[in-house]
Amino acid sequence: MGFLTLQSLSKVFGDFTAVRDVDLSVAKGEFVSLLGPSGCGKTTTLQMIAGLVEPTKGTITLDGRDITREKPSRRGLGIVFQSYALFPHMTVAQNVAFGLEMRKVAKAERDRRVKEILGLVHLAPFAERYPRQLSGGQRQRVAIARALVIEPPVLLLDEPLSNLDAKLREEMQFELRRIQRSVGTTTIMVTHDQAEALSISDRVVVMEQGRMTQIDAPYRLYERPATAFISSFVGKMNRIEAVWRGGRAEAGAVALPGIAESLPEGAPAILTLRPEKILLKPAGQGLLDGRVASRFFLGSYWLFNVETPIGTILVSAPNQGGEPAGEGESVALDWPPDSATVTAPAQGAAA
Repeated sequence: MGFLTLQSLSKVFGDFTAVRDVDLSVAKGEFVSLLGPSGCGKTTTLQMIAGLVEPTKGTITLDGRDITREKPSRRGLGIVFQSYALFPHMTVAQNVAFGLEMRKVAKAERDRRVKEILGLVHLAPFAERYPRQLSGGQRQRVAIARALVIEPPVLLLDEPLSNLDAKLREEMQFELRRIQRSVGTTTIMVTHDQAEALSISDRVVVMEQGRMTQIDAPYRLYERPATAFISSFVGKMNRIEAVWRGGRAEAGAVALPGIAESLPEGAPAILTLRPEKILLKPAGQGLLDGRVASRFFLGSYWLFNVETPIGTILVSAPNQGGEPAGEGESVALDWPPDSATVTAPAQGAAA
């Protein structure tokens, strides 16, 4: 059993099931992200862990203790909300100390812990400033410090970086991971940003329509998505409709290689292939011929839309300093057989 365990956890609102039979075991010190689109149940799951929403059924166990029905204040968890929720009339130090004051921690110990945590988040020089005098990234670090200073067994993060601009958000991803590793606090983060989840998590839990559909390390999740939905939601992906026949995915008159698990002969299939796995070659020297319909220069790499007999294929190629294939030019597409995954089509629409 893990440090934090969810067993058959479900939440029903009226006739709508927001979370359905969730099972998850999180190790002590692990950083796990709940990833999925809006309405998939990830925030409801986090709120049940926090005690803000009562489960319809199932159990939540923390370090061997059943906390399913405990009040939020008795769980002792640290929570960072999307809005930061800082007190505008308090200084940085006062905001961070607030939770310790509520727990009747002695002033000397309180001051020591506040000073220590502000040093950890690189905010010691800003202790006497007010939230309005800080940047977005600094306010976010105050919120994290306030959650960590109480030394919680678990830190819960609800879309913690969504209010930041793109550049600052990327910087804060690595800052957040640095802080978490320094403290070693078990952390659960909710996000809809797949790049964010992949970059800083030990494991990522993909949620779809209230269920956890894949729990895996970021690299394996990206390389071997378990469903067609995951393949399209996590990163850019080509999806080619096909039929599984003779160990290949037949798309029209073209038979394409790929790895498939448990697909019967003649079954409908989706071949998924990352754009960066595809090589551009001279026409006639690959698996599939096509024509460059458009190309886009993105600094470190080029993106190509290549028209083929089975549809438009997105190709990503690193910028090597030379001029790549131009629009209207005939090319061939090639890829290693183990770079493509063949799965059954998704059942129903994603939430």
